[in-house]
Amino acid sequence: MYEHASVLSLQDNGVVTVTCQTAGCENCKAGSFCATKGKTFVAQNDTEQTISVGDMVELYLPPGKTVLAGFVALLVPVLLFPVGYYLPSALVADVGEGVRIISGIGGIAVGFMISRIFSKAKAKEYIPKITRVIDRQTN
Repeated sequence: MYEHASVLSLQDNGVVTVTCQTAGCENCKAGSFCATKGKTFVAQNDTEQTISVGDMVELYLPPGKTVLAGFVALLVPVLLFPVGYYLPSALVADVGEGVRIISGIGGIAVGFMISRIFSKAKAKEYIPKITRVIDRQTN
């Protein structure tokens, strides 16, 4: 998946802070409710090209990794709810519904913690890569 972004700042080791600049943003009806407008994130510049602040660059986000990250972030917590819900019944013979629900919510919390740990451990792998400079900033 390719995306266009504007370079906001340059850091060490080829790390660049960018913000999304998709063409659809200009005509989007949900513009005032958009959760991604104005958000910044980092990208890795592994190209030999010199990048300056203000340049428009093309980013590559591998689709497989994007799907896996979404799976870990959203489905792991959801899948751990039934585990948490039925765990008290497996450990204790007579458990009330309230305890099961609280335990299920605990399973969701554990799922979000696992997602967070996964995100921190694999952060370097999931950074979008800059493939080329689309438009250079002229001063």
